[in-house]
Amino acid sequence: MWFASNKEVRLMVEIQTLIATIYILYYSLIGVTIIAIALIIALAVILGKSE
Repeated sequence: MWFASNKEVRLMVEIQTLIATIYILYYSLIGVTIIAIALIIALAVILGKSE
């Protein structure tokens, strides 16, 4: 039977942490982009109505 060494276990945990961090950053980037686009559209509508 094969057992992972402590070094391998630490590496697996670090890789999972890295993947989770990338996942969070990727979806937060998408969220910020959507909010920025919505604010630009809202600003254009407000400026368009004022003239």
